[in-house]
Amino acid sequence: MSLKRTAASCALFVALVAAPAHPQGIRGSVSVRGNVIELRDLERDSLPADQVAGTDIRRRLEDGTVVTCIPDEFCRWYATGDRRTVSLVTQDLVVAGWPGLQGVSGHAYLRSRYGSDDFWPRAEQEVEVLAAYLSWDRGDFQIRGGRQFRTSRLGYRNFDGAAVLWRGLDPVRIDVYGGWSLAPGLNSPHDGDLLEEADPFPPGERGLIGGIDILGRLGRIASGQLGYERVIRTGEGDALYAERASAAMKVDLERVAIEGSATYDVAFAEVNEALVRVTLPLPSEIELSAQARRYSPFFELWTIWGAFSPTGFSEGRVTAAWRVHGSSVRVHGGAVYRAYDETNTEADFLTIEEDAWRAFGGARWDRSEWFVDGRVLADRGAGAARYGGDLLLGRRFGPDTYLAVRGISSQSFSEFRLGEQSMTGWSGEGALQLGELTLTGSWGLYDMAFEEQPRLRDWTQQRGHLGVTWRFGTEPGISPEGGGS
Repeated sequence: MSLKRTAASCALFVALVAAPAHPQGIRGSVSVRGNVIELRDLERDSLPADQVAGTDIRRRLEDGTVVTCIPDEFCRWYATGDRRTVSLVTQDLVVAGWPGLQGVSGHAYLRSRYGSDDFWPRAEQEVEVLAAYLSWDRGDFQIRGGRQFRTSRLGYRNFDGAAVLWRGLDPVRIDVYGGWSLAPGLNSPHDGDLLEEADPFPPGERGLIGGIDILGRLGRIASGQLGYERVIRTGEGDALYAERASAAMKVDLERVAIEGSATYDVAFAEVNEALVRVTLPLPSEIELSAQARRYSPFFELWTIWGAFSPTGFSEGRVTAAWRVHGSSVRVHGGAVYRAYDETNTEADFLTIEEDAWRAFGGARWDRSEWFVDGRVLADRGAGAARYGGDLLLGRRFGPDTYLAVRGISSQSFSEFRLGEQSMTGWSGEGALQLGELTLTGSWGLYDMAFEEQPRLRDWTQQRGHLGVTWRFGTEPGISPEGGGS
């Protein structure tokens, strides 16, 4: 959204809120969050290949450092660089206003990054308009206009345009939307500066988005959704950025819940994701869930990454949760197995994994003011592995007010990492509620140790966080105490 359009939208929003009508209202929050983290740069180093013993692609220097070699050229590796302290400071303004016109409201969500370190990605984009739209809601219709975002089975999408929701065919709702598309994950058009800075081959043309969601419900038993979305590349005739469809359904029987969903890439004629999940409550307050999932990565048509046939996988997941009868203890756990498609690639110096597995579990205990929460994880993937866990012990002193200490330990290793790495650390954290003001903070020390990489030095990392949130205002017809006006 350009600066002129942003200013115009804000001016219109303020004018509507200030209109002399009744009842009026405004509600929102202002948040300031600061994070400080210590990092170490990685410095790339090399030697001519004929100066390193061996003939394999992976070799070792005399001190044990593992290097990657290109025959008759160079052997390369990474070493620990200088320590640096990086800061990220964000300011968020979220506000909704009702000017007193029946069914009319205005909404805005702005973010700034004043005070952030230039090292942090996108820190130079000091002001960002995440959302800024007007809404008219009356009878069977709700109409929105401006910058808005949507979440659905097709993921997160934001755009500058309009959306119309029709509720006149109860229990079916039809939601139609369209406008100027913004690049996924960015509040910037496809031809904006952000994509030009991030990709050597940016698309160069704006996109027009159009879509429809149809949602329905059959009593308390079943609900479903159908969706379709098309993003047209302007200036290129019938060229597309993306064309996708989705479907989802959930059936709630007396003791069993069954969910199913799928997303389909029309442009590639490929199913990106298909999922079936069954949830079953058992005696003794146990809940069991089983899930089967098929996944293939999705890329918009402008990017070259989709041409590399990214590998998909099939996955099975089982989870269980148990609330111990007569106590405040809740235990959960589960396991995941994933089988990857054939990659049609091989490497002489390592075995490419074709499957992966994960096991996880945890328990939480709440009693009066005290609480304990512990979790463990074992994750063996295609190219990397991680094992570890954390334990949180805390005490509450009132609503949204607590103090806690957390301990954490993990180990990561495998062929796609810079040697084996272990991390142990602790942190103190807490929150304080003072009326409409909320303070949050944490500070921790984390010891990093490396194996099989002598040129990566062990060190202790510091991480800190401080946040302040102020909530203000109230909706029309609601008193500050929560009663009717």
